[in-house]
Amino acid sequence: MTPVTDISAGSIWQSVLSTLRQDFWTLFAIAAPFTVLVDMALAQFGPPPPTKMAQMTPQVLVILVLIPALIGVIAQLAVARLVAAPGEPPRAALGLALLRLPIFIAAVVLIAGPMGFVGALVFAVPALQWATALLLVPGLYVAARCYPMVAAAVAEPIGPVALLRRSWTMTAGRGWAIAWVLMISILLLIGASLLASGVGGALASLLTLVGLKPVGVFVANLVSALLASMFSIGGAVAANQIYQRLR
Repeated sequence: MTPVTDISAGSIWQSVLSTLRQDFWTLFAIAAPFTVLVDMALAQFGPPPPTKMAQMTPQVLVILVLIPALIGVIAQLAVARLVAAPGEPPRAALGLALLRLPIFIAAVVLIAGPMGFVGALVFAVPALQWATALLLVPGLYVAARCYPMVAAAVAEPIGPVALLRRSWTMTAGRGWAIAWVLMISILLLIGASLLASGVGGALASLLTLVGLKPVGVFVANLVSALLASMFSIGGAVAANQIYQRLR
């Protein structure tokens, strides 16, 4: 039997896949409006994705990154709650997610604000840009220490400072193990994204050849949005697994 404190990548993702096999359609139904629909709306009506850094204006950053990220957090909180309380109605889980959303965002800002300032400073000063890569490892470690927050936010009625402290305390001594889980997840996401891009591009090209280019573009965007939604759900389930094992 797997020890409850086992947070190895294999153990965590085995549990995630088991949960998804049991409750995928319920979790997808509550997450899709905040992930798939948002991504599809931005793909159809939003600004085109920038192809170089000069095109990444503050407006584009807010529309394409910040807004969908904030809306997507609602899905992650609701999914984490449903997994932690499987008998709870989805409507109740969604209501709690909306109620706890400001608390979670405030906790994220507390930790991400200083890191974002340092990152922006390094990026803005040409003489410091060589150090950009050096921020990846500490950034991944901090993300790992804060990873259970999405589950703790809907499990414990605490404020943002206490939420951040709770996550940091419960992951003490386990930061690098969780960071490895995140690294594996990132690699899987990259690989799946490349595969989905290839499949979506092939379908788009095929439909374009038969005179259905708009449908092809829609299908390609839909494949990408579905993949992003599945990884968002999986990430929330993984956060809950880690939280339950370390609480």
